[in-house]
Amino acid sequence: VLGCAVEGHPTPNITWLYSGKPLSLRHRLLAAGHILQIINVSDAHDGEFSCLAQNEAGSLTQKTSLVIQEYRWSVDKLMACSASCGHKGVQMPQLRCLLDGAEVNISHCKEKPKPALQPIACNQRDCPSRWMVTSWSPCTRSCGGGIQMRRVTCQRLTAEGNSVPVSNESCAQASRRPVDAQNCNRQPCVEWVVSSWGQCNGSCTGPRLAVQNRQIFCQTKDGTSVSSDQCSALPRPLSTQNCWTDVCGVHWRVSLWTVCTATCGNYGFQSRHVDCVHIRTNKPMLDHHCCWRPRPANWQRCNITPCENGTLLRGGEAVSHGGRKEG
Repeated sequence: VLGCAVEGHPTPNITWLYSGKPLSLRHRLLAAGHILQIINVSDAHDGEFSCLAQNEAGSLTQKTSLVIQEYRWSVDKLMACSASCGHKGVQMPQLRCLLDGAEVNISHCKEKPKPALQPIACNQRDCPSRWMVTSWSPCTRSCGGGIQMRRVTCQRLTAEGNSVPVSNESCAQASRRPVDAQNCNRQPCVEWVVSSWGQCNGSCTGPRLAVQNRQIFCQTKDGTSVSSDQCSALPRPLSTQNCWTDVCGVHWRVSLWTVCTATCGNYGFQSRHVDCVHIRTNKPMLDHHCCWRPRPANWQRCNITPCENGTLLRGGEAVSHGGRKEG
């Protein structure tokens, strides 16, 4: 949008020119010709625009230059080569956003289609001779100190991508030859050592079933005790196991319930004896030998029913609200 800043009386007639010639581009005149609106502006519209204002008093020309600046992608710079020699080196064009030749933030060009980027081969030449090594072989021993080997050769990578063996002297001038053997697995050899199983006199876990224990140690092959952590990579032997013993042939023995302390009401209870005894000998045993089974109850409430006629039996005596008699 361009404006023609002129005034006069009577009102002047305004004529717009482009490069001194009548307008041929698509446009629209607004505000009695004072404003020129260019339709679909592009960089083809660069140039000099002028407005000629005329009335009975004379004429006046105002001129202005229109310069169209557009954001555009540029690929005129290259990134660093991906290799210094050999056959795989490539350079990618560096994508930049420019405005009138100056680089600006790349976000200004996001609405413009990006140009296709084609890699360019670079540094396609023979590489200097260098030492080439293979992977280390497995260690000859798993502990106690072994040896592992690798192959070391002097080679040169050509521009065609071929690796060509050359004399060791060619590489020795540039760097020291890598070692082809080294020590490995120098940690001492260790093992788990167990004692004999102890007596089968641990806690009972079932009928005639108990637990026995043994000691476990970590030591070197020559018998030196070391921290258990050094044997952590080895399967650890069990330190406990079940065993059979007659001591655990036990069960809970219960007697008959006693007579209920009341015939009715809320206070009656009865009890019984609960003992841990040996199944075969019927001799009493400590309660913890029977703990692998739930212990039966040794008392319970009984005769929890409403009393009739106000009579309640307690401790072998009948009690009536109207009097008392011996039971």
